[in-house]
Amino acid sequence: MVPAMIAAMLALTFTKDIAPIIWARCATCHRPGGIAPFSLLSFADVKQRATLIRAVTARRIMPPWKPEPGKGEFADARRLSDAEIAAIEQWIAEGAAEGDPAHLAPLPAWSTDWQLGAPDVVVRMPEPFHVPADGTDVFRTFVLPVPVSRPRYVRAVEFQPDNARVVHHATLGIDRTRSSRLLDERDPEPGYVGGMVPDARYPEGQLLGWTPGQSAHDVAPGTAWRLEPGSDVVVQLHLQPTGRPEPLSISVGFFFTDDPPTRTPVGLRLGSETIDIPPGQRDYTIADSYVTPVDVEVIAIQPHAHNLARRMTATATLPDGSRRWLIAIADWDFRWQEVYRYERSIVLPKGTTIAMEYVYDNSADNIRNPRHPPGRVVWGQNTTDEMGDLWVQLVPRTAGDYTSLNADVQRKHSTEDLAAYTKLLQADPTNPLRHDAVADLYLETRQLDAAIDHFRQSLSLNPRSASTHYNLGYALALQGRRDAAIESFRAALQVDPDYAPAHNNLAAMLQLAGRTDEAVEHYRRAATLRPDNVEARANLGQLLSARREERAAAAEFRAVLAMREDNPQALAGLAWIEATSTDRSLRNPEDAVHLAERAAVATTRRDLTVLDALAAAYAAASRFDEAVHATEEAADLAQAQGRLDLATRFRERGKLYKRKERRH
Repeated sequence: MVPAMIAAMLALTFTKDIAPIIWARCATCHRPGGIAPFSLLSFADVKQRATLIRAVTARRIMPPWKPEPGKGEFADARRLSDAEIAAIEQWIAEGAAEGDPAHLAPLPAWSTDWQLGAPDVVVRMPEPFHVPADGTDVFRTFVLPVPVSRPRYVRAVEFQPDNARVVHHATLGIDRTRSSRLLDERDPEPGYVGGMVPDARYPEGQLLGWTPGQSAHDVAPGTAWRLEPGSDVVVQLHLQPTGRPEPLSISVGFFFTDDPPTRTPVGLRLGSETIDIPPGQRDYTIADSYVTPVDVEVIAIQPHAHNLARRMTATATLPDGSRRWLIAIADWDFRWQEVYRYERSIVLPKGTTIAMEYVYDNSADNIRNPRHPPGRVVWGQNTTDEMGDLWVQLVPRTAGDYTSLNADVQRKHSTEDLAAYTKLLQADPTNPLRHDAVADLYLETRQLDAAIDHFRQSLSLNPRSASTHYNLGYALALQGRRDAAIESFRAALQVDPDYAPAHNNLAAMLQLAGRTDEAVEHYRRAATLRPDNVEARANLGQLLSARREERAAAAEFRAVLAMREDNPQALAGLAWIEATSTDRSLRNPEDAVHLAERAAVATTRRDLTVLDALAAAYAAASRFDEAVHATEEAADLAQAQGRLDLATRFRERGKLYKRKERRH
């Protein structure tokens, strides 16, 4: 066989050799309906841009995959292998032949709308928001009700902006209280100004958000999260003016599973919120670390910074001194961010140090530096500011360690947030929102005197803030200053008579003061304003039960259970009525046992009110030995809590049940 014939037989072709590479690595974006500016599905498409393809693949600019090989093994990696890059270069060098069409495999099937296929539920903005042409970055939050009629387990969420060029990033939370919806309704434009309220929370340990280049993924196996009926998805957007008015609409797709979670992740944030980079500095470095208090598995990781970041590393140093790479990025690019999910979770024993280091370049040589000439850059959320976060998604290896791990992580976050927002306040001391942010963090860590001081400073600058009056009242209530708390809650309602949380907490304080008629009035007002307000309705039921208005109380408890079937307060409250009522039409001992046992499971038998209801239910069902055991549990728990009067009371009730007598 002549050499020319041999060469022809060995030559690479599009149909046999190159199309499978392009379709697998490039066409997820480069296809009709994809986010890339041109398609690469056909031979003609690819040959037309062969020179460009060779250049960007050889330099590993495309496909965009930032983690360095060998420093973390990630699922769904878009990185081209050395052999694939060599094949592309060889094919182009040989003239980019098409080959026999018979060798072309069937074109992959992609969803034209959603990366993960058709969602089970899609929520959309009813009308677009118009981003102004110029000015500072816009921070706006949009609230979209999720139409589910029963609790669902969520395996994935996919966010879609129809105008991605104006979106710097998106943060997603879930609000089960409708507090966010009220803010949205009061703003004449779509959404409302500012960020998410505390009632809008991230689902347990999930990394929900969107940044440029980020792909949609299922959650890790066993970590689906529960979405309750009546919930809203709250989307906080950081928007960038482009020089012309831009319309924006967003959609969020939910993907459900029937499999309940078997483990709960915790989101650990490492980084710095005190970044301050001088102009011209090429190697400004931040570092942070965390020592795991329990055995954990690392299931995903997400770096985040803005334009000045250049290099990123994260490692885990085990107690034996050995080190494992978690991720390394040598050429950070804000335009291509990702939640990186490991092919196999990384097991880290207790005492492992998770560490990160980011290096920033604020010189004129950094082509991504937005300032010309370079200027001072500090921590902040604006595009021209800088950030340095590394989110690490952890799962405790033992389910019982979740509470201690989560509490330890939250302590770290609160300490760092307090340092950052205190610095911002020092630079802007007449801004009431800065005082509110610092006060909220003090409140979260139960540094109540400091929280109260900053709430009061905020009110001296802006006395018309209902939320600040409310938060001040909440802090005062935690200090046991009942009358001062009542005054603050009333002040919140003077500013906003429809502030449902203030009605609820004012009612609780009035109840403690023995002013039960007023308390009932305010609980009912809170429930009227927000019929899905579980806390207000459960509290109202408890108060009505104490006032022996049992039928009305039972109705409130049943309404709560229709919304939250595992609410311990409602389960125990209804169980108490069905076990102890003198009204035969309300008594149902067997159902009382069922309800109280569910409440005991939900509270891991660590709630005194639940144990009291459980004992009463057992006694009503003539299961007196179990009633005695429940009262003994309650007495021991009260003793451990230092509540000696309650311990004595439970022991007296145990004597009643030993005599086979019931509560009435």
